[in-house]
This record gives sequence, C-alpha cells and structure tokens, in this order.
Amino acid sequence: MPFQFLGTSGAVPSAARDNTALVFYSAEDTVLVDCSGSPYQKILKAGLDPMRVTSLIVTHRHVDHLYGIPSLAHNMGLAGRRAPLHIYALPETLPILNGFLDLFPLEEKMPYRIVLHEVPPKEGYPVLQAQGFRIQSTPVKHGAPNIGLRVEFASPQERGVVVYSGDTSPCPSLIALARGADILIHEATFLHSDAARAASDGHTTGYQAGEVATQARVKRLFLCHFEARLHDHVEDLRREARQTYSGPVEIPGEFQEYRASA
Repeated sequence: MPFQFLGTSGAVPSAARDNTALVFYSAEDTVLVDCSGSPYQKILKAGLDPMRVTSLIVTHRHVDHLYGIPSLAHNMGLAGRRAPLHIYALPETLPILNGFLDLFPLEEKMPYRIVLHEVPPKEGYPVLQAQGFRIQSTPVKHGAPNIGLRVEFASPQERGVVVYSGDTSPCPSLIALARGADILIHEATFLHSDAARAASDGHTTGYQAGEVATQARVKRLFLCHFEARLHDHVEDLRREARQTYSGPVEIPGEFQEYRASA
C-alpha cells in the first residue's frame, strides 16, 4: 500500500516544502489526508488521477490543513467529476467546510455532490473502509480538536500499518494508536531547544518524536511538519530523534512513494 507526502512543512511553507498533507492509495481507492496548496496539481504531480480520489480526511480546523478544499472541489467539477467526494472531519471542523460550500457556492455549479461526514472524537473510531485498507482515528493533543490516523493495509499486494500523528504534543492516545506500527509519521515542528514553545503551541520536537516512537515500539519513524526556519536543517531534527529512538528515522521527500512493508 503506497503513500506519498504532498507536503511536509508546518504552517508556513517554503520554496522547497509545502504544508503537510498526505495521500494513501490502492489500485481502487485514493484517500487524501488534509488539503493545502494546489491539491489538484499535487495529485497529478504524485502520478495519480484526481478523479480516483474517493475521500478526504481533514484532521483539524487550522488553516494550513484545509484551505485547499475549495480549489480541489472546483477543479474536480470543471474536469468533469460525477462521483461524490466524501469529506470526513471532526464536529468543530464541519462548520468551516459548510462555510466553504456556502461561500463559493460549489455545489450549485458542480456536477457532483460533496458529502460531509462527522468524525466523533473517540479513540479507535472507524473512519472509513477503502479497497485494500481501512482508517481509524483517535483524538490527539493540539491547540484545536485534532485526530491522529491509523491506516491498516490488508491486501495480497500490501500489508502493514502506518500511523499519522497529525499536529500534536506527545500524548498517551497517540502512543496507543501507534502501538506496533510499521511506520509512525510524527510531526517534529521544533528542535528540542524550543520545547517550551512546542508545548504551548500543541506541537512536538524531534527529540520528543523519538520518545513517542520508542514508547509505541514502531519499526520506522518519519518526521514531518517542520517549521520554516528548519527546512534547511532537517538533519538536526533527525539527529535529535535518534537520541531517543534506536530504529530508522527518515526525513521524507515530497512526491516520493513509500510503502509500509518496505
């Protein structure tokens, strides 16, 4: 089951890295996680067909995780989409999504429906079942209500578990969600010298991400959601994480394919 990063930056992008977003896909289904930048173009750049996108999961209501939704919906409609687009989000995020529909107004002109689904803030909630994989969510600790995701693959071609932390401070619910995963994708917004700022903003340092990976006993750790001033110093984050985690620590590239079973 492959996945790609459509972005790896925190709230402020740079020329090299855009806001963090991911795409998980099988031969039958493509699921986006968060939606920033120019998502239609990014899906194409990832070598995927935007019309094969079945669902979008929005982890939380902060701008850098959802501002691309009107553009994505509009582009899909102009390109002739007919199948519904399913969007999953927490109760606190749904008013913003409804606001997008009212503001632009997308559904009046588009030849397809946008279907909003509420994700309750429950641990291990079954968000969706796709062809070849399923996704569960769990609340995590951040400045706004937020969820981490556990993606479990079960197909003849791919098996394994990938967990995405979302924006979060280290928290027991995320450690439980990630227990034994093949890959933990964890935010590392700051270096540990900024640990106090990370805690106040609901974020994590590279050092702390390593601690979470160790406690969850995951096989591999991917770091993402770097603040802009660290984009040229991501190896410092990797070194921090390796102080507290003995497994492989990777700094993912955007538009590079990864697999849980690799």
